[in-house]
Amino acid sequence: MAVEAPLFAAPTASAAPGSGGGLLEVTLALLAIVALIAGLAWVLKRMRGFGGIGHDRIQVLSERAMGPKERCVLVRVGATEILVGVASGSVRTLHVFPEGAVTEAPPAPPAAAGMPNFRDLLMRSLGK
Repeated sequence: MAVEAPLFAAPTASAAPGSGGGLLEVTLALLAIVALIAGLAWVLKRMRGFGGIGHDRIQVLSERAMGPKERCVLVRVGATEILVGVASGSVRTLHVFPEGAVTEAPPAPPAAAGMPNFRDLLMRSLGK
């Protein structure tokens, strides 16, 4: 005589999935994916200038704020130095210095009387 399975039998305990374990696995997988995306973004940001041809051809020599959103920037392209005005939404050439023109370095800001500057304090704390 064959044993027939009941028509409406409750599933056994081993067949029911554990709700806590599945939620933990999904959360860990999501965290791993977010960490992977953040890591790739960091690597791409660090490698932006890597291997580029002529990535040192444009150098920002100096910049000075002229207002809340306006700046003057001294840029060297090859041997030519260009003074550029930068505002929100526009960039304009103010002056092009001829090749080989020597521009003076900006004067060092005056130190406060009797107060050491940050660089000296840092070097002293590093023992240099």
